[in-house]
Amino acid sequence: MKNPATWIWYPGDFEIWLANRMQCRRSERGAFFPPFWKMDSHYVLVEFSKQFDLQHDETFLLQVEGQYNVKIDGKMCCGYPTEIPLSAGKHSVNIKVYNQTNVPAIFVNGETVKSNETWLVTCEDKEWIDESGKASDTSSGTEYQKVGTWNFNSPNSLPSEFKLATEQATTLSSEKLNSGILYDFGHETFGFLSFHSIAGNGRLSI
Repeated sequence: MKNPATWIWYPGDFEIWLANRMQCRRSERGAFFPPFWKMDSHYVLVEFSKQFDLQHDETFLLQVEGQYNVKIDGKMCCGYPTEIPLSAGKHSVNIKVYNQTNVPAIFVNGETVKSNETWLVTCEDKEWIDESGKASDTSSGTEYQKVGTWNFNSPNSLPSEFKLATEQATTLSSEKLNSGILYDFGHETFGFLSFHSIAGNGRLSI
């Protein structure tokens, strides 16, 4: 399928957000060990835009990471719509999203109306009020960028829930050493431990 639906966001914002989370996962002896360098942040308010010329009536589904509103042909939709009907003909779709914690992102999926790399997005940091004093709509100074995407091609694959893939590793050998046991996995790696069927009282040191 050409241009399948995928999650979209302001270009570069997901990478900034993910890098920040990774940099802040460091610890030393159980204490939070934060970065000692400058950290940037994603844009917390962005607007997605796309124009369509539909051959027939269509309804598209919308999922959003954040608070949002939807404008169809410049008219605001009530509430937080998740199913939006469009009649045949030309339409302009604008979706404005606010998210302070995670990256503002949307997933649009219809027969032909889909969120993909063909959409545009703006952080609206160029001009808030145009020469006429109009501030509630897109001003003449607003600059749109091509959206950012990756491989979140399902409405259930939320960008904010991204985790690296994991696989179970087993030890190649074990050896009693001093008062403990040394487990050898055969190569360097990083990960986490899962304990099963632990019984008894005492302290477990890793």
